[in-house]
Amino acid sequence: MKTYYIKTYGCSSNEVDSNLIAGVLEEFGFGELPSFKFKNEVEEVSYVLKRADVFIVNSCSVRQKSEDKIYGLGKIINQFEKEGPKKSCVILTGCLVGSAVGSRKPNSFKQLRGKTRNFDGYFSPNDISEFVEILKMQGLIKKGREFKENEIKNRQEGKKHAFVNISFGCDNFCSYCIVPFSRGKEISRSEKEILDEIKCLVKNKTEEVTLCGQNVNSWNLNKSEKTKVRMGSRRRIPFADLLRKIHKIKGLKKIDFISSNPFDFTQDLVAAIKLPKISNYMHIAVQSGSDEILRAMNRRHTAKEFLDLVKRIRKAKPGVEIGTDLIVGFPGETRKQFMDTVKLVKKGKFAVAFIAMYSPRRGTYAEKYLDDNVPLKEKKWRHAYLTKIWKETKHG
Repeated sequence: MKTYYIKTYGCSSNEVDSNLIAGVLEEFGFGELPSFKFKNEVEEVSYVLKRADVFIVNSCSVRQKSEDKIYGLGKIINQFEKEGPKKSCVILTGCLVGSAVGSRKPNSFKQLRGKTRNFDGYFSPNDISEFVEILKMQGLIKKGREFKENEIKNRQEGKKHAFVNISFGCDNFCSYCIVPFSRGKEISRSEKEILDEIKCLVKNKTEEVTLCGQNVNSWNLNKSEKTKVRMGSRRRIPFADLLRKIHKIKGLKKIDFISSNPFDFTQDLVAAIKLPKISNYMHIAVQSGSDEILRAMNRRHTAKEFLDLVKRIRKAKPGVEIGTDLIVGFPGETRKQFMDTVKLVKKGKFAVAFIAMYSPRRGTYAEKYLDDNVPLKEKKWRHAYLTKIWKETKHG
């Protein structure tokens, strides 16, 4: 039996993509390469290159550090090849590839290829058929073998928990974010597909699901509707109704969802999270406590609106834990504006906070038009200080 190994970087969307890729490979008769706890990445990659027929690297490019990990992996592969031939066909996918080949691509595939010369193939996470073609070209599956994408089942590994994509891509265009470019335009899966997948998972002993999308709140809204929906609105939204229908599935015990933005977290959605199966953890990215910086980020909410939303969620679901994302050192951020973020973190009492130092992403509005003028030393200080404040004030 041919074997595969998938190394996944990044968010839950990449985890879902990796499970789909594994499902494709298993449909073609591959088995997953057994692994163990490795001492370091060099040991892991060397082990895989000696044994796996296919080595998939699912990349993240949300920050420069994420990209650099892939280039570092390439160096490990290069060093391995100097000592002897590798068995594996090494294929790169994920957001790094998406940003170089997608319809909104801000990066050059030629540049990516130049930085990752030790990879044997590339495909966008949205283009599984291209992945199959690579396998055929590499002689890993027969060229005449038919591929039916709608019949491929995600690998779930017999776990009680499963990730389920409800949408792909993003149309928010926050000024710092590469995702609308690397993942493409926002497309919602049908309600029937989602419900059928979850029912099938529950039949196979899954008890908990996490619904995934770059912005789950806008699921099944058309482009004009997305711009009209606002935090605090009392209009019904499709995502809240979807939660209610999923909640009725017998045998399902817990429902999580990620990512959820504050600016379209309506009252209808606040009411829906009262349902007992909905998780007691909500992750909602605020990014900054300064209204000036939020406007520069193209985040369609204010600090006060965000804190008001947190209050409404805690009132609707007592005991809920709330997590968030924060960026320090955004272009033009003054020390005073940073201290506004500190004040918000003190008031928010977040159970979880992912704090990042701003790094420019090629092709984004911020990279093109805003001067990355906060010194690295200052960014590091702000990161350390905000982390300290969060740890002192976190709730849960």
